[in-house]
Amino acid sequence: MVWPFSMNRNRADTGAPISRDPAEDRWFSVGGRMSIAGVEVTVDRARKVPVVRDCLQVLATSIGGLSHGIFRRVDADKRDWVDNHPAGLLLNNPNPRDTSYDFINNMVDDLASEGRFLAERVLTSRGEQLWRIEPQHFSVEALPDRGTRFKVREPGRAERILLDEEVWYIPLPPVQDYVHGRSPILDDGTETIGAALGLLRYANSFFANDATPPLIFKHKGNFADEASKKNFLGAWAKWAGGKNRHKPAVIEYGMEPHQLAHNNEQAQFLETRKELWLDITRLWRIPPHKVGILDRATHSNIEHQGLEFVTDTLLPWLKLIETSFHKTFIADPAYIFEFNVASLLRGDLKARYEAYAIGRQWGWLSVNAICRLERMNGIGPAGDRYIEPMNMTAVGAPASNRDGTQKAIEFLRQSVAENGGRPHLKVIQNAA
Repeated sequence: MVWPFSMNRNRADTGAPISRDPAEDRWFSVGGRMSIAGVEVTVDRARKVPVVRDCLQVLATSIGGLSHGIFRRVDADKRDWVDNHPAGLLLNNPNPRDTSYDFINNMVDDLASEGRFLAERVLTSRGEQLWRIEPQHFSVEALPDRGTRFKVREPGRAERILLDEEVWYIPLPPVQDYVHGRSPILDDGTETIGAALGLLRYANSFFANDATPPLIFKHKGNFADEASKKNFLGAWAKWAGGKNRHKPAVIEYGMEPHQLAHNNEQAQFLETRKELWLDITRLWRIPPHKVGILDRATHSNIEHQGLEFVTDTLLPWLKLIETSFHKTFIADPAYIFEFNVASLLRGDLKARYEAYAIGRQWGWLSVNAICRLERMNGIGPAGDRYIEPMNMTAVGAPASNRDGTQKAIEFLRQSVAENGGRPHLKVIQNAA
């Protein structure tokens, strides 16, 4: 954790004057990074940028909503789902307070924002439980024996030390100093998010001033005394503020108002905001349409962008969690833990059914397998049978096999012709 005392050093590096005003917010913050724009970036402040909040929410809810399970490898081509594995039961019900969705949602949010996730493993009379520890409540330290030690300071509880076997810890790569994950907000996105926060601050100040740019007054002469100057400024503040803001005012002393700053159009306010929003989505590789940026999206490429979201954005996060969970809770290579992303790769109804038809006709999908993919009940033992084209045979098979296949086709054609164009169901049943 970076405490605010380090911020003076960062500020000095930018050439900005060091302020020791005790009323500044930075003395009351719990840590962050100072951007070149002079804006302190923390995770809580970054969440106030709509695109940052959307990116974190898209990742957390997308992964939290995926089904997951543990499978046992039977052989190279087959694996069975294990519904009673202790590790799987633990993740399905991590503790009495959180559901599996809540736990995984918070896990992904911690990784995507702070760059690290920690959960304490607690043994009870009912079995093991997992309790998430918020990133700001712990620090991590590498030990000389290549182990890791965690110092936890939670509100209302005494400080405690936890070791590797007592926690589930995931740092976000690339890992720094062997133990510290890299935060997309505090390490990689400081300048981009700092600029976005500065832009929001400017917009708020602009509209707090009734969307009126700053003005200066040009005066050919001088005020008679300081009292005359204060009287003019007081009168102008009265007419330009509060309920009188849109009422006409009389300017005395021959004053001429002039606009001091560029307007928002000249400053390219909207264009700058759009580019910043896009830069922020790149921190997590989120497709712009997922956070409501549709300027460059078309109806033809939205589906492909959705598939790329799974393959290019979600899969690295899923693999990080899967491998860490397997190493911490399973360790047996005969078992694997996986998230099911099939629901995100389904495509439209017509495309799915065409793909199923190809798999069914060429022999690698059965009716029951297709029903499982569509979350439907199977049709019984008959649904486990596979079919293949009758004119197909194994590579290198003897010619007699091909002749037999051709004879079977001719026999079926002849039986249909003899029955007035209708197949002999009994003959076909026996052949099957």
